[in-house]
Amino acid sequence: MVAFALLALLASAAHAQNALGEEVPYIRTPQAVVDKMLDLAEVGPDDFLIDLGSGDGRIVITAALNRGARGFGVELDPTLVEASNAAALKAGVAGRAQFFARDLFETDIREASVLTMYLLPAVNLELRPRILSQLRPGTRVVSHDWDMGEWQPDAKAVLEGLKKPVMPVQASTVYLWIVPAKVAGTWKIELEGASPWPMEIEFTQRFQEISGVAKRMRGRTFLQSAHLRGAEIRFAVIDDTRRPSVPMQFFGRVYGDTMEGSTGSGRRWRAERKSR
Repeated sequence: MVAFALLALLASAAHAQNALGEEVPYIRTPQAVVDKMLDLAEVGPDDFLIDLGSGDGRIVITAALNRGARGFGVELDPTLVEASNAAALKAGVAGRAQFFARDLFETDIREASVLTMYLLPAVNLELRPRILSQLRPGTRVVSHDWDMGEWQPDAKAVLEGLKKPVMPVQASTVYLWIVPAKVAGTWKIELEGASPWPMEIEFTQRFQEISGVAKRMRGRTFLQSAHLRGAEIRFAVIDDTRRPSVPMQFFGRVYGDTMEGSTGSGRRWRAERKSR
């Protein structure tokens, strides 16, 4: 009942609409939450930040002013867009923080290294396929208060004691996701200087959670400690060419349909995804 009442209150404060006609409210993000969002995403001068539903522009302006980042915000209300551009000019960051009157669902987000938003749960879920398909692996996605359903966050923080209009809960949750590389499928792996070592690994993936099975001449073995964060990957395979058998650690990076990196002992490895 609390969640239902909260969504009803949000809808009553709405001013913008998503592609399905559902309204998205404008509720000002407390500055403490803005700072936490930028902290959690580790925003810096090399970042390009896009804010979906930018309101008064404070997220993009703060990122430009305090972190040296560049970016833009999109907002349906032209009055808010005008005020945001004026605020950026007054803060001396108009060259790095811009705002546009634009539907968030018609916004090209591919340039973002950081994507921020304070929307509604249904809108987050509607955006999720675009986020996973269009953003580069390693892009940080930060949401105020609302999660991404089954896509579990890589990190989150709770700030208490905050006052927000029409919100009965005086606290904010900040969620962070790192867009994962796509690794599902079968990969052929070769280890430098070890001709008997060619093997295949079949990865399964659910968002950033991965597992797999290594297939070698001597049989199959489950991967150990498989982990994916953006394009960075690590896993361990039991080396059955040694006695006693020991796990060989693989550390690497995903580049589309190839991976490469080094083992824990410093040997280079490379992998290619097999076509289906």
